[in-house]
Amino acid sequence: MRNLVKGFIAIIFVGSLLTSCLSNIELADEVKAKENQTQILSYFSRLNQTPKAIEDGAYYFLTKANPSGELASRGDTLLIHYELANLITGKVLDSTNRKTNSPLLYQYGFLNPIFTRLMAHLRDEEQAVMALPGTSQSFEGLPAYTPLKVTIKSYSVLSQSDQINAFITKKGYKVTSTETDGLRYIQLAPGTGDIPAKGKTVKLKYTGRFLNGFAFDGNMARTDSFSVTVGGTQTVVGFQKGIEKMRLGEKGIVVFPSTIGYGEKGSGSNIPGFTPLMFEIYIAKIE
Repeated sequence: MRNLVKGFIAIIFVGSLLTSCLSNIELADEVKAKENQTQILSYFSRLNQTPKAIEDGAYYFLTKANPSGELASRGDTLLIHYELANLITGKVLDSTNRKTNSPLLYQYGFLNPIFTRLMAHLRDEEQAVMALPGTSQSFEGLPAYTPLKVTIKSYSVLSQSDQINAFITKKGYKVTSTETDGLRYIQLAPGTGDIPAKGKTVKLKYTGRFLNGFAFDGNMARTDSFSVTVGGTQTVVGFQKGIEKMRLGEKGIVVFPSTIGYGEKGSGSNIPGFTPLMFEIYIAKIE
């Protein structure tokens, strides 16, 4: 069932862009589109709701507004509890599980055109009912040309800064310093001596992790060290700036957004784009 519904919502906007050489098919589509519009507007009218029109014949009505909430930007993480239903019969076709708090976790602007388009109209913590016109393709519980009802029961927009702050709060870390570019430094154990001057070589041990704790790189378990030149450009900016805050023997954590990390493109298959990162670092030697 879920695959069928996902297939429907993935193609629903595409259908409006397709044309046919057969005028009678075009006419049939136009008739169905008008029928869908009537059905959708009648649905909202029965509820005394005045919906807003969006692209491709879809409409939405806010059931909970939050004018001060942020709109999603490309790369933000969205957490969505939704329910999909046949607008005409009310039959529920798919939904997330709110009892176990298992929302759809979605990175805005990627892969899923339905949620990219719909969520563009909602702000953080808003709720809504959306109605989408049907297509010529039928699905279980949703015959051809039957409008789809999408109920957004909860919606959260998490920017990278939000994710970093939540990570720090969850871990109970005390931030030593915060930079305007989003870098946070957390000192775990103080070092000795002066901060190394530009041009010095710093040998260090480190572990790179995503904010969920997964380690994607590091040399803590190896006997080798990693060398970085102070003031150099051999690593991403966030990592470079972090070690330049540390003294010999110091242990710390640097956390930073993708704007001073691996950016929109990420790094190979290991680090996706728009991903905030944290590094545990120990300064072993300064040359």
